[in-house]
Amino acid sequence: MKKVLVVDDHPIVRKFLSNRIKKRGHEVFTARDGLSSLEILKLYVPDLIFVDIVMPNIDGYKLCQIIRSRAELNDCFIVALSAIIAEENEDSLKKLCADFLLPKGPFDRMAGQIDYIVNHMETGKLDRLKDEILGGKHLPARQISKELLSSCRHLETTINNLYDGLLELTQALKIVRANPAALSILGESEQNLLSLDLFELFKNEDHTRIRQIIAQSERAWQECLLDEVFEINKKLVSFKIISFSKEDGGDNIVAILKDVTVQKHTEHNLLGAKEKYRQERNFLDNIFKNSVDAIAIVDEHGRFTRWNDSAARMFGYNYGELKGKKAFQLYFDREAMKKMLDMLRKQEYVQNYRIDFARKDGAIVSCALSISLLHDKDQKKIGSLSIIRDLTEWNQLEERLKYLSFHDSMTGLYNRNFFEEELERLAKGRDLPLGIIVCDINNLKRINDTLGHPKGDEVIRKAAYIIKSSFRPDDIIARIGGDEFAVLVPQGSKKLIEGCIERIIRSLNEGLYDYELDNEMGPKVSMAIGYAISSEHSADKKELFKKADDHMYMKKAKPS
Repeated sequence: MKKVLVVDDHPIVRKFLSNRIKKRGHEVFTARDGLSSLEILKLYVPDLIFVDIVMPNIDGYKLCQIIRSRAELNDCFIVALSAIIAEENEDSLKKLCADFLLPKGPFDRMAGQIDYIVNHMETGKLDRLKDEILGGKHLPARQISKELLSSCRHLETTINNLYDGLLELTQALKIVRANPAALSILGESEQNLLSLDLFELFKNEDHTRIRQIIAQSERAWQECLLDEVFEINKKLVSFKIISFSKEDGGDNIVAILKDVTVQKHTEHNLLGAKEKYRQERNFLDNIFKNSVDAIAIVDEHGRFTRWNDSAARMFGYNYGELKGKKAFQLYFDREAMKKMLDMLRKQEYVQNYRIDFARKDGAIVSCALSISLLHDKDQKKIGSLSIIRDLTEWNQLEERLKYLSFHDSMTGLYNRNFFEEELERLAKGRDLPLGIIVCDINNLKRINDTLGHPKGDEVIRKAAYIIKSSFRPDDIIARIGGDEFAVLVPQGSKKLIEGCIERIIRSLNEGLYDYELDNEMGPKVSMAIGYAISSEHSADKKELFKKADDHMYMKKAKPS
């Protein structure tokens, strides 16, 4: 018994094919469209699939592409069914991704053709049918079908070249069509997106609210079910869902997507005719007023003509002070400004360019700058639109993360990763001989077990303080383990290193009981200390560290 899937939007065709194949003793699954067939393909892997080319909710072209994109369905043999093979052009048929083309026709003729295909399946010879069009060579092309196909292709081309993203949805809000702009905004392939539940695009916390909004709508003609901005694929995306009521009482539902960070949309509105500019003024005013980023427009001479409240706050100038002021006066880094202007002249836009600006009070603001040139109807340059984002908080976070990547959070000393990188660098450099001092806290486990880990942590911090105070601020001191510290001493002679160790021991002896833990005197801080020194000509970092570690453990075993 073989498994066969029949996908066709016509119930009579489905029944005819299903009955014909079942009589041969095979298991047959049927689906009325591409969307429902994908649900079946999640559960079963057929040996043979009949796919209608023209059908709603994911047509045959898209369905075949999705099947071919999935590794578990690679061995499925696809037969494409169509009543318009004679009218299809050659390029369209090449894109079909099917193994075999079968023209639709009278059932008495198709019966023999179906048997012919099933015979090959039963004998394991389906591969012999690849790239064949059975009975389609002598079919006459019908003018009305050619005109309808041409109209459909024209519509398809128009949708695929829209600047905005477009998704077609079922009444259950499953995605059955996505144009290239939508795929780009969502960062998904068409094969992964088709048949997906619309709500899977949104964050979990938005699901319930969005479902309630859509459920409460009356689905009137061209009703807007949803019009909000969401964070999708690390972008702020305007998501508008519109319902178009059909005569049969059902709905056609589409979603229109816009990346609101793309400046071409704003530029398009500004470059229109004067009348169109007035119509869009309220829209632009809302963008300017509500944007957290600074937005400014300058004329062809570089003078400010308009800016928002965020720009005034960012640079510290009021309306009167900024009006007529040339934009270049706000740039702190003139060289970076020249490079940015050269880039702008060459490609007519600049996106997320890092550059520093100077506030009125002299403070420097690190920003990300995006600029688009503005043109009039004759394509003459009339100025530019800038969006400026203050990166101060981002830079502070970046510096904090950088600091944490090289430092131990408990003691503030360098961590093991940084220590090993510096050991690698110094072992190859001009700082030989290189010395390493290794310190290990004595009895830390006993302190943790008897007094608790919080007090053990205080001992670690106290030990770190004692070691750090025994060296210069720029010396490389690291916590390389739970109770272990290490210090790199470039150009370290034995006398120099022994002097460093003496300072540590002196600090330990002077500070035995000079700190408190929960209003009680802390336990004694003691450490075993070992060291090693490389030769003046070379340093084997692993061997050098091992010698220092061995020396330390020898001291730990036989304290002086």
